[in-house]
Amino acid sequence: MAAENQSEEQILKLLDYPAYFDLTQLPLPDNRAGILNALNADRLIVKSDSGQWHIFNLGAVLFAKQLNDFPHLARKAVRVVLYKGNNRIETIREITGNKGYATGFEGLIGFINNLLPENEVIGQALRKSVPMFPELAIRELVANAIIHQDFTISGTGPMIDDICRSYGNY
Repeated sequence: MAAENQSEEQILKLLDYPAYFDLTQLPLPDNRAGILNALNADRLIVKSDSGQWHIFNLGAVLFAKQLNDFPHLARKAVRVVLYKGNNRIETIREITGNKGYATGFEGLIGFINNLLPENEVIGQALRKSVPMFPELAIRELVANAIIHQDFTISGTGPMIDDICRSYGNY
């Protein structure tokens, strides 16, 4: 469990439930009970015998508004590091996400794409910037880094620099 014995209000405060409904393409229920029932049906949360709610690790790691609200998952936040050259001595830019993976994925992909080099292609009349790496490939690399991390090891999260390094000096 990521969090135990939470009230309905706390569940809605901790989880980005509108993002859940948006990503699953389900209509947002018009009441709290409908929201909690949907999250419960997908096993992101569960009601305890005491009437309180527990948040499963999956619910928190995917839909946390702030991963820091879940102490044992806080270090699972995605880090993106851009280094100068092929070593890890000098950092050019670094960012650590704090949203759940599902809610922060689009922003993460956008951030990484903005760091990657582009080529300028000159057409018949206009110049156009074209990314050197297809966005689909970046999405796949990032998704694989997130999915294939070892959740049994605490204190580490996916680092995107290790993946991008294999594509040369970015």
